[in-house]
Amino acid sequence: MNDSENREVQTSDAKPNGGLYSKINMSVRTANILVAVVFVLLVGAGVFVIRHNGFTVAFETDGGSAVENVKVMHSELIVQNAVPMKEGWVFTGRYSDPACTQKWDLEKDTVTGSMTLYAGWQKKNSLRWLPRTAAENEIHIPMWNLFCAAVV
Repeated sequence: MNDSENREVQTSDAKPNGGLYSKINMSVRTANILVAVVFVLLVGAGVFVIRHNGFTVAFETDGGSAVENVKVMHSELIVQNAVPMKEGWVFTGRYSDPACTQKWDLEKDTVTGSMTLYAGWQKKNSLRWLPRTAAENEIHIPMWNLFCAAVV
């Protein structure tokens, strides 16, 4: 080692309470190593972001029509307008678990990693026609069934 590598950054002429670095004593070699490590970390993070290009969100439709995967950056909303179709079933929404118990809100929930969203389905035969009453002579459809029919 030569003298320039072991030389310490002197702060003797610093004013009392003279700033953020007034009490730092570090060799030039240590400072160079610190700069190199920070540089390598920054380059590595940049390469990761460029290669990764966000997170992949896959859509499992459980026998329904295919929905393309999308790439989303961290903390962004999923923009997916494709609604899967399944013969004899009504799509009830996207869920974050295979059992379809935790509904994913496309307007509020943000992505924090690669994930799969699962399609929820309800059997279409729940749309029932009730018999006409003699007094009203109308067809009564429960409100939920009207909503399901409008979604299809």
